Amino acid sequence: MRIAHISDTHLGLRQYNLDERENDVYRAFEQAIDRVIEERVDVLIHSGDLFDSPTPPIKALYVFKNTMKRLNGKVRIYTVLGDHDRPKRRGMPPHKLFDLRVLGVGGLEWEEVDGILIAGISNLRGRMAELLKEELKKFDQISEKYRKSILIAHQAIDRFLPFEGDYELKEDDLPGSATYYAFGHIHSRQTVKFGRGLFAYSGSIEITRRDEIPSWMKDGKGFYIVDLEGDEPSVEKVNLEIRPQLEVELEDNRIGEILNQLNTRVEPILHITVRGGKLDRAQIYEKLKELLAGRVLEFRIRFEFEDVKKAFPELPRGQISIEELIRRYLQDEELSKLAVELFKSLSQEDIDSAKNIAQSYLEAVLGDDSEKSQA
Repeated sequence: MRIAHISDTHLGLRQYNLDERENDVYRAFEQAIDRVIEERVDVLIHSGDLFDSPTPPIKALYVFKNTMKRLNGKVRIYTVLGDHDRPKRRGMPPHKLFDLRVLGVGGLEWEEVDGILIAGISNLRGRMAELLKEELKKFDQISEKYRKSILIAHQAIDRFLPFEGDYELKEDDLPGSATYYAFGHIHSRQTVKFGRGLFAYSGSIEITRRDEIPSWMKDGKGFYIVDLEGDEPSVEKVNLEIRPQLEVELEDNRIGEILNQLNTRVEPILHITVRGGKLDRAQIYEKLKELLAGRVLEFRIRFEFEDVKKAFPELPRGQISIEELIRRYLQDEELSKLAVELFKSLSQEDIDSAKNIAQSYLEAVLGDDSEKSQA
């Protein structure tokens, strides 16, 4: 069996509120499906965040409908819900409009396809993390009678997101018997041997955040073709042509040089870091706007002030908790305590608790100010 493993397509994403960026995502997805057709795969697996929202724009639904028509029912499609396109509470996901086989909404589900087990569980997080772990324990027992099996999920694993609170699963929580682990959520491509098989994040098909640029430059963006015919799964990386995004530093004085060296058919997006002491943001912005007019689709500026850099020392290598990161950044005990409490509540989707925490803090602050003014 040959499968296409794609993930994090985020149809409907409108980066920087630009029409061009929304259309870039659609073009990347259409390009991916063209390659799926060329590769003549048997099964298309989408490991979550098909749409950027549980209520995607009409154009996203229209593009997906027309793109799926090109598959003409010749490829079986299995998907799970991601954290972006999973409806809140008990809502209906947009996938239902297309009769997609969505696996594992609330618990592990599976099917047999040509003698191979395909099981999946949709995204669970926060207070549902324990249910997620319990459901995954079922996989090894279910897969015992199959020579090969695939597990689909949209979850973060501690090995790839080392900050506590960013991941729901540790490696020890994963079943060990799958032939191929088709995971989504991490936007960079990753493949590692795990248990009896191969664990893989196929990554996103477009650059959705600045921090994805280094991994794109190293590994590209696209999806995987996975061949399960041999004793071990064979993975082929399929790269897509997407709009370039580049990081440059203004102090290097190389912006013009870099732009002249670009050999692209589309205008790139430029991420510029400006470092210094006293910086005139407005003046720098206007000069860059004049220099880059007609040469880039968009440019984003990040200012790094020397005094802030000195006050915020380099973080140690290895794992560090979100709480420690917040304390180091804010350098204020009261604000750090508030931020940590809010983070814990919001990461568990406990909106009411977060509101109460914020309200209590504001009442305390306003109360103090009120008493001072009366005195």
